[in-house]
Amino acid sequence: MAIDIVDLTRFYETPLGAHVATHLVDEISRIWPQAAGPHDAVLAYGYGLPLAEPLWPDADWQFLMPAQQGALAPQENDPPRILGDERQWPMRTESVNRLVMLHGLEAANHLDALMEQAWRVLVPNGRAIFIVPNRRGFWARRDQTPFGAGRPFSSGQLRKLLRRTGFVQGQSRAALFLPPYLPERLIRALGWVDRPTTLLLPQLGGVWLIEAVKKIPAPTGSKMALRYRSAAVIRPALSPHSTPHQAPDI
Repeated sequence: MAIDIVDLTRFYETPLGAHVATHLVDEISRIWPQAAGPHDAVLAYGYGLPLAEPLWPDADWQFLMPAQQGALAPQENDPPRILGDERQWPMRTESVNRLVMLHGLEAANHLDALMEQAWRVLVPNGRAIFIVPNRRGFWARRDQTPFGAGRPFSSGQLRKLLRRTGFVQGQSRAALFLPPYLPERLIRALGWVDRPTTLLLPQLGGVWLIEAVKKIPAPTGSKMALRYRSAAVIRPALSPHSTPHQAPDI
């Protein structure tokens, strides 16, 4: 079940929402220490607005929001905000260097189709970070936050999903270990707890951040490998062909 865009906006305007955004930005920066610049096409799917400015203010951001969530009209000078079907993104194939998905997977009605779209729009060697509620964590059990809606995931379910849809798993981290029902002042005072706990007891985190890499060809046995194999075009051995642009290692 998707959270309405108005409710998402209201949550991230609260002190608790700001705390969540700050922690997620910190964790993304640990997974991807190299910042995206003005020549990097970065797509935020779901609700990435709270992350963009503090994460990579110079990147070429675009915001794609699923139809079941809705979208707010952009203000003057804001990056594009696009409302689209999760099964057919209005984006060119191999046009995105990095993808950040927040409140996307858990709200999806067509999970595999959504992941196939993510794979399609990324350039070869492009990277994605999927941020999803942990089914064992406190945050998935509280309806008062956006992480309490939709489908939570275990780390094993996420790994299987990535393999099935043609991604190679990269780094993964857990975050938001303190329960959301604690007083805001206490959550801020105990913010240091996340760092050691993510190393010792990652299964207790409120959310998972998992990195995925698009490799060409897709891993054998995945849906994307089978699809691209069936759609392969046979060319003469000496015919000229172009090589797609690849994203550099981060």
